[in-house]
Amino acid sequence: TSFGPTRVYRWPGGGPPVVFLHGMGDTSIRWIPYAEQLGDHDVYAVDIMGDVGASRQTVGFTSAADYPDWLDQTIRGLGVTRPTIVGESLGGYLALAHAVTATGADRPAATVAFDPVGVVKLRLARFMAMGAWGLVGTMSPGPVRRAIGRRLHQPLLLDKDGLRLYVAGQRGHPPKLPPLPVFTDEELATITTPVRVLAGARSTVFDVERLVKRVETTIPGGQARLLQDAGHGFTLTHFDDCLATIRSSLQLTIPDR
Repeated sequence: TSFGPTRVYRWPGGGPPVVFLHGMGDTSIRWIPYAEQLGDHDVYAVDIMGDVGASRQTVGFTSAADYPDWLDQTIRGLGVTRPTIVGESLGGYLALAHAVTATGADRPAATVAFDPVGVVKLRLARFMAMGAWGLVGTMSPGPVRRAIGRRLHQPLLLDKDGLRLYVAGQRGHPPKLPPLPVFTDEELATITTPVRVLAGARSTVFDVERLVKRVETTIPGGQARLLQDAGHGFTLTHFDDCLATIRSSLQLTIPDR
């Protein structure tokens, strides 16, 4: 891409394509369990440019508009047409930004967003506090780490191997990402592809009830629901719910216009 080479992992399949986008500070490895369950589809998992994965940014993002530009170049470079795009947190923002800007044959078949950034204002203080406690958890003995993970509804702290991989990815790779503004009503109203959103009822980083309401009242045909007992990292804890939402979205179609 014009921003540098992008790392993408592919699981070949005969069905309609699915493109996965991870959350901030994470990598495509997050989606391996999902790819394994979607063997009947052509699955791609993208390391987001500017984050800690293996994509190599040679030209920095200067505004939020660069996100969907980069993603559009990536999808075109893969030769993929009308994929279902699935994103978590930061990846959810990217998926929605692409749905806002894409036109014609570049539009996705459907958009699935899990606790996406950009729909409502991020509770930055709580987000930073969650990150700080998570850092404490990484340096704590197992029982303390797991107690913090349960308290924060942060499943990564319960997975020692996954946490070790996450910390290794962060080391020496500070994210190079510009601010992510909240989408305007006018921007969300331009989305013409089916949108399905899940939000964690116990997520502390957003007003999740407002997030659900805004999706349903602003995005034409947008559907959203809360997952009870779910925090921000529910792609790990509520795997079956997330997979079911993806599979149901793969049955949706958009007009050829």
